[in-house]
Amino acid sequence: MALTFPKRVLFYGLLTLLTLLTMEGMARIAYYAAYGQGYGSGPPDPRITSPLLLPPAATADPARDLLPLLIRHPFYGDTRTWPYHALNAMPPWQRREDTVVIALLGGSVAELVKPFLERELRRYFAANHLPRQPAVIELAAEIAKQPQQTMIVANTLLLGGEFDLIINLDGYNEVAGSAGHNFRDGVFPFFPRWWHKRAGLTAEEILLAGNIRFHRQEYTRRAAAGNTAPLRWSAVFGLVNRYRQERTATEIIQRNHRLAAMAAGYSLEKHGPRNWREGVQRERERERERERETLRAAARVWYRSSVTLARLAELGGAEYYHFLQPNQYVPGAKPLSAQELAAAYDPLFPGKFPVEKGYPLLKRFTSDLQAQGINSFDLTGIFADNPETLYRDPCCHFNDRGNELLAAAMVQRLEPALLRRGGARPTGPVSALVAARRPAEPDTLLIAADFRVYQFRQGGGKYLRYVREGCSPEDVAPRFFLHLKPRDLADLPLERREYGFNNRGFSFAAAGGRLWRGQCRLRLRLPDYPIAYLRTGQYAAGQGEIWAGGFHFPE
Repeated sequence: MALTFPKRVLFYGLLTLLTLLTMEGMARIAYYAAYGQGYGSGPPDPRITSPLLLPPAATADPARDLLPLLIRHPFYGDTRTWPYHALNAMPPWQRREDTVVIALLGGSVAELVKPFLERELRRYFAANHLPRQPAVIELAAEIAKQPQQTMIVANTLLLGGEFDLIINLDGYNEVAGSAGHNFRDGVFPFFPRWWHKRAGLTAEEILLAGNIRFHRQEYTRRAAAGNTAPLRWSAVFGLVNRYRQERTATEIIQRNHRLAAMAAGYSLEKHGPRNWREGVQRERERERERERETLRAAARVWYRSSVTLARLAELGGAEYYHFLQPNQYVPGAKPLSAQELAAAYDPLFPGKFPVEKGYPLLKRFTSDLQAQGINSFDLTGIFADNPETLYRDPCCHFNDRGNELLAAAMVQRLEPALLRRGGARPTGPVSALVAARRPAEPDTLLIAADFRVYQFRQGGGKYLRYVREGCSPEDVAPRFFLHLKPRDLADLPLERREYGFNNRGFSFAAAGGRLWRGQCRLRLRLPDYPIAYLRTGQYAAGQGEIWAGGFHFPE
């Protein structure tokens, strides 16, 4: 008998309900079989609630406490987090008329000696009645090593920085950092120390991290869907959703492990060129020899960096002084006290081998630097006869007494430069960078004497320009004179015709002269009539002419 429409609807509705209840029951049975608990009861499965983080990093990491104090820098490798530190300051320091500006480079030893060096310099300036005052600019930073110091000076000069003296106190980080830490970490020796820890993610790692983030969002969405009504009561939905959650979780964990493996593996961006250490991992018995090769390479870069720094200093009008810092592991460097042997000397310290094998190379290169006329000094023996307790830790750092003695030794060797730069009339190399930044030199050099005298044209007129480098107020105090002989004597005033030339005397300040960063400049307009000869210079009462020069103009 055929069913009426209402009965057919009721029949199929009951059949559908029975099917859904059967599926729900089977799903609950399957859920219990799969997870050992009834659907909707018991604590969540830890595989789902896991934070899915990367495997935890090793806690005994020496970089952990120091890296937060430093940030990446595109040229220096790293720099201080403080925005007003001299490494980050803009504009950088420049010369001042009353100040000897001294840049201090190096690592943590240079940082710690800075206040003692400042104190010793102030004492020296006061004892020698030097009118200018020293200002030590800290361009040193913990764990810094060459070629970072060279990069710092080059970039600072390019940004407009100016120094009277550039001091570099280094040596330990070059051997212990390049051939020690970087070598053992598989990092290119001349990258900054711990660069692989602060370099961030490589391009491939960024792509993988983005994929992990997408799967995390998918996981979060599915977890939220499992708690939304009305589907949350359904074991069928819950079983499917949980299965898909677990698949997503598994993919996240697998990708996290891949990311961790990539982070721990080799990367050109983090570790630098690989061929410098090729074969070391396969031939562990040769590692000491490879470390010695790296030490030799580090010493050569240290030498070349110091030569480059000396040339950069000369380019910037500064003088360069280089000091090889003392270290307790240099054989015969110091008789260690009982306190130093207990607290500042460790036969197993990782830096001991690089110092013992690397410092002899640095000492030989110091002699080569001296042979080239570079102010380079070996300070490793300044404590050779001193039994006092001077070192404070097994690395390289000094207590207050050690810093005082080190600063005094540096100032003693800086004395010639301090006398040149600290006096009322400072002398030294002319800054080519500063000269290049000033207005272009005039067209024609007429006289090369204490002042260089040029002729140039501007706006239809003819001018003289007086220029002197390394200038001081005392240099411009005497009056100037200018004798002009015209081609036609009729161009002279009546009262000057019997002499045959026009005489003009003037003071530097009244004529609009300017003293700017160690350079004196003065501009004078010439008369419009043709000139046959000029003679100019300076004179002082009772002394006569201080300097003078003449020039015959061609017809």
